[in-house]
Amino acid sequence: MTRTTQAWVAVAWLAACGDDATKAPELPAWDRTLPEAAVMGVRRGLTPARGIVHLHSPHSHDACDGDPRPGGNPNEPCLADLRAALCTDRIDFANLTDHDDTMADEEFSKLFNMRGTDQAVMRGGMQVASRILCEDGHQVLVTVGGENDLMPIMLDRHVTAATVAERHDIMNGNDAAASAAFRDAGGLVWVAHTESKTIEKLREVAPDGLEVYNLHANIDPDIRKDHLGLPSGSAIASAVNFADTQPGHPEPDLAMLAFFSPNQPAIDRWTTLLGEGKHISVTAGSDAHQNALPVMFADGERGDSYRRVLRWFSNVALVRNPKDVDQIKAALKTGQMYATFELLGTPEGFDAYATTPSGTIIELGGTIPRAQGAVLTVTVPKVRNLDPSLPAPTVVAIVYWIDATGSHELSRGSDTFMTNLGAPGAYRVEVRITPSHLGPYLRDLGTAMAEVELPWIYTSPFYVE
Repeated sequence: MTRTTQAWVAVAWLAACGDDATKAPELPAWDRTLPEAAVMGVRRGLTPARGIVHLHSPHSHDACDGDPRPGGNPNEPCLADLRAALCTDRIDFANLTDHDDTMADEEFSKLFNMRGTDQAVMRGGMQVASRILCEDGHQVLVTVGGENDLMPIMLDRHVTAATVAERHDIMNGNDAAASAAFRDAGGLVWVAHTESKTIEKLREVAPDGLEVYNLHANIDPDIRKDHLGLPSGSAIASAVNFADTQPGHPEPDLAMLAFFSPNQPAIDRWTTLLGEGKHISVTAGSDAHQNALPVMFADGERGDSYRRVLRWFSNVALVRNPKDVDQIKAALKTGQMYATFELLGTPEGFDAYATTPSGTIIELGGTIPRAQGAVLTVTVPKVRNLDPSLPAPTVVAIVYWIDATGSHELSRGSDTFMTNLGAPGAYRVEVRITPSHLGPYLRDLGTAMAEVELPWIYTSPFYVE
């Protein structure tokens, strides 16, 4: 992200030197943290578990401002920032996805970045995860994966290789053989930066899941222009306003509003695969390295801090035990999950499930025989703890049916509504929000960025076959 870093830093310093002396209005205090994921709503014995899928530690060569291993050892201050962010943002599971340099060079047990009171999570005598014990009692499951051409997640061990060099080659693979090697090592095969992948390559690697949104793609000038069809420099030009430290400055955590837009090419590729009958879960990728914007914002924190980036959005697995790594992995594989952009508010009360005439309930990611005539019930969420003094957001949920001809809107609603699942195909729910309640926190920037309809939730699909 060299070009991105240079542009952000050069302009951000200028933005911080403004002379606007406007006094900021009194507003409800901004919460820099996230609540426990369970507040989103426990349903039918399933508890939401908040996760980050696509995350870099000092075992990636380009993390920590390009200095992840000074003197050959992990950058401890940078690692401490990451570990603190996981606790502060109350992340339940963190799927590390480090680049093969240096991930493939290390002993597998070192890749969990364990420190202090961390606990090893064992299965069959092998460590498959670690557990961070946060000071406030929260716990974070940490798993190991890699991001190169493909992004295997939740590996149980290193891929089988005769030499370290061969391990690097496998981690950099981008074909069916690489997918098989990752699954043999206990991992799930994910695709990062879906917007840059061809549909032919996606068919070949047959992923378990893919990113329907990637933060890096939304920011990087080249990716915006070449793969998203968006103006190349507009994201940076708009986002630097949030580096302002003068009175009347916008809330720094809202910087994502400056460039947040759907990654439509990624959604289109996902739609094509679903229309072909593939079962594919989706996530939103934070792609956090803490290496892009080392400029201090008005809150005393760098613009791209792990805490800030991990607060913006997450992936919610619906499980009976959020502390069970195998249940988390199963939920990601089957699609019993959704991605949500919590910058716009923590969604409280969201639900989507199918019911057959016999009363059988099918959760997200489930398959329903066509003859059963199931009905999908969607409950539209509300913004948790929304202060009544703030403008009310507008929220709508949409049900899309995907078949071989493409994606079709079936129904929409702003409360609880039902939709028949009659025709074969995939059915996904998308919740959109116009976050007017964030407008006052933009202060001297005005409210325009908060008056745009944005995605709030992407669910993995139901399947009728």
